[in-house]
Amino acid sequence: MVSNWRGGVCLGTPSLHNKHQSAKSRQAHKGNENGSFKMRNIKTCMTAIAIALAVNTGPLKAQQFGQERARAVGELTDEAVVSALREDGRVSMSGGFFETDSDALTGTSPEVLFKVASAMATLPEMRLAIVGHTDSVGDFAYNIDLAERRAAAVRNALMGEPYNVAAERLVAMGAGPIAPVASNLSEEGRALNRRVEFVLLNEDMIQQNEGANEQVALPPQSDREFAAIVPQNVLTPDRVKTETLGTLEFFDGMPSPDTVEKVFDNLDLMRATTAFLDGMKIASLRGMFQGYEDVGAQPNDVVIAENLLDARSIWLTPNTTTIYVGSNVDISEGPMVIEVPAGMLGLLDDAGFDYVADIGALGADKGEGGKYLLMHHDDETAVPEGYFELRTRTNEHWLLLRRSPGADGDTTGPVAEIKAGLNIYPLSAADNPPSENFINISGVQHNTVHANNEDFFEEIHVALDNNPVGAFDPEIVGTFASIGIKKGEPFEPDARMKGIFKEAAAIANATARAITYASRDPGVYFYEDRQWNSPFQRQSYLFLEDGARILDDRTYFFYMATGITPAMTAPPVGTGSVYAMTARDKDGEYLDGSKTYKVTLPAPVPAKDFASFMLYSGQTRSILETDQQSGGIDSNRPGIKPNDDGSFSIYFGPEAPEGWENNWAQTVPGRSFNVMMRLYGPLEPWFDKSWRPGDLELVE
Repeated sequence: MVSNWRGGVCLGTPSLHNKHQSAKSRQAHKGNENGSFKMRNIKTCMTAIAIALAVNTGPLKAQQFGQERARAVGELTDEAVVSALREDGRVSMSGGFFETDSDALTGTSPEVLFKVASAMATLPEMRLAIVGHTDSVGDFAYNIDLAERRAAAVRNALMGEPYNVAAERLVAMGAGPIAPVASNLSEEGRALNRRVEFVLLNEDMIQQNEGANEQVALPPQSDREFAAIVPQNVLTPDRVKTETLGTLEFFDGMPSPDTVEKVFDNLDLMRATTAFLDGMKIASLRGMFQGYEDVGAQPNDVVIAENLLDARSIWLTPNTTTIYVGSNVDISEGPMVIEVPAGMLGLLDDAGFDYVADIGALGADKGEGGKYLLMHHDDETAVPEGYFELRTRTNEHWLLLRRSPGADGDTTGPVAEIKAGLNIYPLSAADNPPSENFINISGVQHNTVHANNEDFFEEIHVALDNNPVGAFDPEIVGTFASIGIKKGEPFEPDARMKGIFKEAAAIANATARAITYASRDPGVYFYEDRQWNSPFQRQSYLFLEDGARILDDRTYFFYMATGITPAMTAPPVGTGSVYAMTARDKDGEYLDGSKTYKVTLPAPVPAKDFASFMLYSGQTRSILETDQQSGGIDSNRPGIKPNDDGSFSIYFGPEAPEGWENNWAQTVPGRSFNVMMRLYGPLEPWFDKSWRPGDLELVE
């Protein structure tokens, strides 16, 4: 018999669509008693067979390895074998039924063959293709031959005693290694690929598509006196196939125990993933406070980078040109006074990393210094005259203050002024304030970044316990509660939930990194033709646009940075600072520390004060660890030089380009990095986008 498949000719290859065969072809096939087929071109014809088996047999679709495999006959009842053939178009004879390199049947093959024969007896018109499959070890032609011999052995066994299946109902063929269901790189995968499949050849017996499958499985309409006409889209079939959870089973809408287990595991995974992504800002601030505690700072103590920060301090996107001052201001024991000196720029965020107030130059004191009184939203304590009143829902708060060094870069004078004027104390002690406790964190190795594994959920639990009921949005607290994280209760996940937390953290961390470093949203980019981007492109510190919360912007910001204030989105012209980030070069490739890049800033740079570039690790999002303390470069660096046209070119690479040593920031081979550009005192050309910085270009 000669059968054509899309113009290719395979001797003895049967068409798998019965109703498309001519009567002559079917008769020729029926007369081929031994089921052995010679081929003109083994590779071409076996490929045709595999594709035909995977695509042309009714509902069967091309299977990439690792996708859903044919159901194993040995695990099915006699009735289920029939159902599987009709629903899936195939079943599998998987397991050790053959000796190595042999076509002799061994093991429990009689049990499997009995079930197949019983299924065929139930439907006398049923015809099956018996297809042998191998792993990829060894010669291709040998594997094809072995697969054919094994398929023929199974066919011969079914035709013999005690099964007595008619020869014309069976056809044997070998696909060899060309249709794997698992990777051949492991023994486990190769074992799965060594199998014999029974493929239903009767197209009219197969439920043809998912729509038809659902129609067949839907329960019938009621014939009772008060019956409703129920739309089909309301009904739940008894069996529903899903890509994610496999087959879900129901009894008239009631989920089976196996289905219940699957969906609850999936629900816990979804909620744990949501808890990570939406709760990240809570965990991020808890990570900050934990970092303070690790260096000995208690709530209401002050940490200060007296000699600036460097890469030994793990913070999210700090710079190395600013004196940072921070504190966990805790009002669990009552209202707290925050007394700030003049000349500060800062903010106060609550334990959920929500904005409370600006402090200093953009705050109520206008940079002149003053006393802020922080108290709970429902606290009835009288506010004394002369205080700037702040109300909040949480106990813990992040006070972040910044001040620039002196004109000569020295920090001694500014630090002394900060220590003389900054104090955090209870309102009850206002008549005789205690001295503030300052802890210098410059050069101190510590971490303030939240966990990216299952420890993340413990950080959330601590944050809940440290703050009052109502501190956080009920929706996210409900998500935490649904996975066993509740205020005032032990956090003791069982083995199942530990596994789910581990999986969820891995998925959510990957998701946050994709959103941050590989965004598909054009709305985060400053320019259509540049890589520079920011989660504040929509000019909303609440991450809102047209009444919708832009969740990816929020994830991007809190995964990459800290400190939320309206001033970060659109500061007044000539004040504050603006930020733009990129992890990619001009061609869209990730930045690689083994390569050298150049970025050019056209003249004049629209920064009243200065411009800077900071390099951050792709791992920690903190200062890139190099041999340079600065971790970046700014326009105040001594010896930095412009180009002939007044523009500035800055270089990033493992070694300084000759002649441009003062325009260079170091990178590390084998390490990724991203670049943040800051303009301090941004001017109008930045805001109207008439000034455009260049992209990072690879220097050959």
